[in-house]
Amino acid sequence: MMKIKEGYRLRKVGNNSIVVAVGGINFTGLITVNETGTFIWKMLEKGAEPDEVVNALAKECDVKPSDIQGEVYEFLQKLKGEGLVE
Repeated sequence: MMKIKEGYRLRKVGNNSIVVAVGGINFTGLITVNETGTFIWKMLEKGAEPDEVVNALAKECDVKPSDIQGEVYEFLQKLKGEGLVE
């Protein structure tokens, strides 16, 4: 299970969302996510497995899971690399 670490939230700014740290976390970066990234983030807030994210997004976008799996996993790895998921 992957889940967004406690203390990070998404805030809507125009057509995008940005990741903000709350509760005294020392986070100086700025991460902007588009509509797809927001969809993935919200699934991770619920503790979704990577394959669940792929399948739900594929259904939402009316594409085959195999067509988006690589990109979704790459995004998840970026979140992990930034220390935003556990």
